[in-house]
Amino acid sequence: MRAAGVLVALTTTVGLAGCAGQPGAAAVVDGTAIPTSDVEAALTELLPWFQGVTTTNVLSVLIQEPTVVDLAEEKGVGVSDEEAQALLDQVVKQKSPDATATFTEPSLAVARYSIAYSNLEDVPNPSAVGEEIDSRLRALDIEVNPRFASLEDGFQVGPPARPSWLVGSGSGAVEDSAPQPTPEPTPSAS
Repeated sequence: MRAAGVLVALTTTVGLAGCAGQPGAAAVVDGTAIPTSDVEAALTELLPWFQGVTTTNVLSVLIQEPTVVDLAEEKGVGVSDEEAQALLDQVVKQKSPDATATFTEPSLAVARYSIAYSNLEDVPNPSAVGEEIDSRLRALDIEVNPRFASLEDGFQVGPPARPSWLVGSGSGAVEDSAPQPTPEPTPSAS
């Protein structure tokens, strides 16, 4: 098992499309919701052990995990829950030999993805496998909640986009055509 593979899984995002259409969902994939609680659980559990873990990349991995794990199984390099747990335990022991950690299903999904992705890199013709992953992900009906991620290039999951109506603090940018407030009240002629 490769502990470094989890880091790849957490820092690499593969694209998807849409915006979430179910309350409480960080994303919806072919009608199946990925609850915000799953993203939050994985983030909370993995953050102490992996640098660079973000909401966006955890969500991206949770969206992709079923597709990548299924393809690994089809190619004869599948991954078990026990292997996923062993990988996470190994990382914890590497970081802190006396520590113990408990991981829930969302974190195990991240580990399964990492192992499956790593296993797929070792099969014959990995570039064709990459194209197959891309093709399968593009075929999914995916909606992403804009609070958690944005879509870039119509397919890439990225950080949440700042709404166009929201102006950042200290930007000082004001459109020329926008009315400006009067700095001081002006006396009226009476």
